[in-house]
Amino acid sequence: MSVPHARFCTRCGRERLAAARFCVGCGLGFPDPPPPLELAVEPVPQHPYPVGCRVGYQPQRLRALTIFRLVLALPHLGVWLLLMPLSLAVSLLTWPVVLVLGRLPASAHRFQAAVLAYVTRLAAYLCLATDRWPPFPWQQALGYPVQVTVDPPAPRSRLRTLFVLPMALPAVITALLFGVVAWMLAVGAWLAIIATGRFPRTIDEMLGLALGFQCRVLGYLPLLLTDVYPWYESGPLILPSRRAAPGI
Repeated sequence: MSVPHARFCTRCGRERLAAARFCVGCGLGFPDPPPPLELAVEPVPQHPYPVGCRVGYQPQRLRALTIFRLVLALPHLGVWLLLMPLSLAVSLLTWPVVLVLGRLPASAHRFQAAVLAYVTRLAAYLCLATDRWPPFPWQQALGYPVQVTVDPPAPRSRLRTLFVLPMALPAVITALLFGVVAWMLAVGAWLAIIATGRFPRTIDEMLGLALGFQCRVLGYLPLLLTDVYPWYESGPLILPSRRAAPGI
């Protein structure tokens, strides 16, 4: 986008001729036009991470739902206590299967993807990223502010699968640190909502980064949904992007 020239001379007021560098009335030199402005375009990864998480921003909050958040989340915490051991058992059973077949079976992939979406939404709800009651794993989540995307089952490296536990240690430690940060942000958000009834945008952005990285780490280990290492960004920022898998 370019900036247009001034139409009139600033000294004598005579109209400027097109592309003229001097005023024909008083001889005043016109300054060179500024360089064209470049509009910033948000880069999109060419190869997004196979597991993604997006948290929609909701500024207005209800104080009552914030004060009693832990009480409201008790039914979901009970489901989580039942679901996670089952998910870990599925991971232990399918790990040798992945070593043989070179991919996660479709039925196990669907189950683990549903677990990942549910756990991520519950974490976002507990951290005050949203006021909306999270759906249970067997319920539809259309329109829910926290969307989790998981690519379909794909061939994977048997060698990376064999050594997934030692390889995942740096990412798991980082995810635990992100968890501490997320809870600190939740405390700040709780105080801000009680005082103002609004969720600060800065906390929302930082919380989205923390929850997104934790979601990618869970998809890598223990859920075995991908063998792509969970770095902090979702992929190399090179256009064009490929289509993402539908949200779960």
